[in-house]
Amino acid sequence: MVGTSEGKPTLEILKNIQLFKVFTDSELQQLLAMGQSESHQSYSNIVIEGELSWSLYLILQGTVGIFKTNPLSENSYDIGQLKEGSFFGEMSLVDENGRSATVRALTDCVVFVISKEAFSTFLNSSTERRTRFYEKCIKTLVDRLRELNDGYVISQYQLWKSALKKDSEEAA
Repeated sequence: MVGTSEGKPTLEILKNIQLFKVFTDSELQQLLAMGQSESHQSYSNIVIEGELSWSLYLILQGTVGIFKTNPLSENSYDIGQLKEGSFFGEMSLVDENGRSATVRALTDCVVFVISKEAFSTFLNSSTERRTRFYEKCIKTLVDRLRELNDGYVISQYQLWKSALKKDSEEAA
């Protein structure tokens, strides 16, 4: 397991996680003390879309897939992958809604889990700390929305281009 000590991430690992770059070394040590490691076999679900569970997950080892269900067709689609050093579940720290996607271990994985309750206690112990964290969350979500928007615009352009080409071929 890369960058761990007794199944937990090291301070250096936490320092490299974008969401945690707003915390001091002392604050990161507190986070290390409040989490626990979990092992997941490949192809097992770590979280399931729609379930009510509230924790942040840091990937210490392995690769996970993110799967989203189309509400109209009820088909599940692979929308991305995350590897060591990535995180998921941060939205559950902010709201009370069910999981927005299913996260499945694609390989054997080890994740470090921090519960919403423990994390809230940690954040609420300092207004300044809470503000730093939520500002980082907002910036992270905005970056993800911009990336999603760019992908949507490109895909729509390609669809229209393909449809227009097909129409012009049929007209000829």
